Amino acid sequence: MTKILVGLIDKVKVKGKKTVETIAKFDTGAKRTSIDMGIAAKAMLGPVVDVVKVKTASLKGGYVKRPVVEAEIHICGKRVKIKANIEDRVHSKQKVLIGRDIIKSNFIVDLDKV
Repeated sequence: MTKILVGLIDKVKVKGKKTVETIAKFDTGAKRTSIDMGIAAKAMLGPVVDVVKVKTASLKGGYVKRPVVEAEIHICGKRVKIKANIEDRVHSKQKVLIGRDIIKSNFIVDLDKV
């Protein structure tokens, strides 16, 4: 399978019952993909299919529980079906964080690509 070259920050579409276009950060340090709760609401993602325990940098050595929903992410013309966790990313510039669950098999992150 050919991997697609993406930048650290790139446009994505989050598709549930509706489609929302936004900017995402490709984070090779993140195990799972996270979607802001506002984007999830606009895309009408749901229902919640699971709850996961996620290690978070904001709580030293701490974990938080987050709801998980099924979604489809469109990145550079490629559609990827995933289970993403939902979090409050209101203070983040990028409302979607693409983790290794998507990057590993599909993309190469080029830090020089703008």
